[in-house]
Amino acid sequence: MKGLKLRTIVGLFLLVLCAAGVLVAHVWKQNAYVRISMGAVRLAKQRAQLRNDIALLEVSVGGLKKISRIEALAKGRFGLEYGKAPVLVYLGGDASLGDEGGSARTAQAGMAGRRETRGEGRGLESGKVAWRTNGL
Repeated sequence: MKGLKLRTIVGLFLLVLCAAGVLVAHVWKQNAYVRISMGAVRLAKQRAQLRNDIALLEVSVGGLKKISRIEALAKGRFGLEYGKAPVLVYLGGDASLGDEGGSARTAQAGMAGRRETRGEGRGLESGKVAWRTNGL
C-alpha cells in the first residue's frame, strides 16, 4: 500500500463522525429523559398538593354552609332570634278566663304578668321581632 487514498480518509472520518454523533445523541436522549422525569415528579407533587387544598376547601365550605353556623351568625351579628315561644291570642269572651266582659281583660293582664315573670314574655311584647327561617 503506497498510501491511503483521499476517499478512504474521508470515509473513515465520516464513520468516526457518525459514531460520535450516535454517542452524543444517546447522551442527549438520557438527559432529556431525566428532565422530563423530574418535571413529571414535580407535576405529580403539585397535583397532590392541589388535591389536598381542594379537600381542605371543601371541608371549610361545608363548615360554612352548616345551618348552625348561619344561625349563630344571624343571632350574634344581626340580633335575629327564632320565634320559639308561640304568641298566645285570647278571645274576648273566653269562658276559661272567667266571666265575660271586663274580667277577661284583667285575666289577660294577669296571664301576661305571669308570662313575663317566667321569661315567656319575650317576643313582640318586649319590642323584639321574632324571626322564623324555614330552611335558610
